[in-house]
Amino acid sequence: MNKIKYLAIIFLAISGLYGLNSCSDELNVDPTAELEGDFYNSEQRMQQGVGACYAMFANLYGPVLNDPGMHAMFMLPGDDISNFDSGNAAFAAFSGLNESNGQVTYAWRRYYQLLYRCNFMLEKLEEEEVKALYRRDGLWQANKGEVLFLRAWAYYRLYDWFGKAPLQDKRIPSIGSAILPPSEGTQMLDKAISDLNLAVELLPNVNYWTPATEKGRVWNESAYGLLVRAHVLRARHTKNANGDYAKAITAFGKITSRELVTFHYNFSVHHENNKESLFEFQASSAPAMDNAWLDNDFDVNIGQMGAQYHYFTNHWGNYMSGKYGPSLKLRNAFEDGDPRKAETFAPIFTNVNGNVNVPQPYPSWDKFGGNQMQKYVKPGHCEFERDWGLSSPNNYRLMRYADIKLLAAEAYLQTNQPALALKEVNDIRERARRSTPDGSISSVPADLTAVTMQDIMDERLRELAGEDGIRWTDLRSWHRAGYIDLSTWTASDFGFEFDAENFRLSIPTHLLFPIPKRELDTNPLMAASGNNPGY
Repeated sequence: MNKIKYLAIIFLAISGLYGLNSCSDELNVDPTAELEGDFYNSEQRMQQGVGACYAMFANLYGPVLNDPGMHAMFMLPGDDISNFDSGNAAFAAFSGLNESNGQVTYAWRRYYQLLYRCNFMLEKLEEEEVKALYRRDGLWQANKGEVLFLRAWAYYRLYDWFGKAPLQDKRIPSIGSAILPPSEGTQMLDKAISDLNLAVELLPNVNYWTPATEKGRVWNESAYGLLVRAHVLRARHTKNANGDYAKAITAFGKITSRELVTFHYNFSVHHENNKESLFEFQASSAPAMDNAWLDNDFDVNIGQMGAQYHYFTNHWGNYMSGKYGPSLKLRNAFEDGDPRKAETFAPIFTNVNGNVNVPQPYPSWDKFGGNQMQKYVKPGHCEFERDWGLSSPNNYRLMRYADIKLLAAEAYLQTNQPALALKEVNDIRERARRSTPDGSISSVPADLTAVTMQDIMDERLRELAGEDGIRWTDLRSWHRAGYIDLSTWTASDFGFEFDAENFRLSIPTHLLFPIPKRELDTNPLMAASGNNPGY
């Protein structure tokens, strides 16, 4: 469980303070903390600055109770995860979703905070006096590659969720310079791809980082994995099969150190940063108490550092989120005997505030067919912070090799290479057969003899259910590509088990989330372009 612990540094916009001259000595107050020009004075201090970029992921994936978070936003809209709490209707049933939604506003703000941190560090890295601080061979290049990767991650997510957004690629020195126009077309995604193409040239291979102290930092294959995702997404949106799909295949071929591991290792606290991993949020617990009311933006040991999974359990904190579980569609997606089924959901429950190694039976539980999601919270493979039980030190797997292999299968199929597509899908199915608890080999799922786009879509549902919003990204972009038609999908197509009259999916409106009202109110250029269609 060794992993890099990311320290959050507050970036202060201090330069403007020196423009305020005064003739009164009473106003000459010494600063109470180190200033930017003084702080970045060593190679180690630069690592803290880069770590602050990584640290934003704790605010994205951790349980900060004084903010609405964004978990419902990336978990519920697809057809894999369901929710029986009406307070999440905006995402579970597409009912009442609008520009004032708190979770949409939260996500927008947090991704722009990530962009600001990355732009800040990219500017610092180009200062000659900063370059002179570096002693370790290749570390300056690695740092720049890391920050470019993280910035590309934010661009990718903003494009995927919102379509248009201000393309912020420089540090913001004043309020006026923060007023930027919306991106157009695939411009935001294009920028992510541009950053990643530079990052792969700068980032070292995986062996560069010291496992005991630096495990979890991205390397060149992390960037190649995100390039596969970005090119496939752009191919779907632009129907540019021979261009972006071919580039996705090229990037996939650069990933040579990754392999498939036992399925449940990808979600177990005991097998973090394994050979299948390409990028993980390095969750941990504070030395003292994780204060669930604080984010991790301060250099103290009580801010939030863990990942949030309690919505999969019967934790008391679900009064805010409701319980999330497998949809009827997901429960019917697996063949009996597929080892992934019991590792994805099962009729056992986790005692979050007790012994997490002992599964709890709840025979009276009638939601989700009596099942609890098992990914990240399976008894014996999870941990929770001891005081609140809200956060977990179990890493959130943000990008793993199985996802990238199935994207490569799609790219091969769409470029008329069905044999290569079949191999990637059968690799996933073979790994599934070998993921039994006792190490035996199951008879299912058997190898396919031919592969269609529907086979790939179905395999992605089974393999990646409940992982970082992957399913909703897939469904929306497959619709744009013409592989499916979401405008014909009903509540039952989503596995929605409640009154179908409450299910309000509208296409094309819900292909994107609304631009937050706060952005429209403060950015006249965004306001002039209007909200996304239907909002």
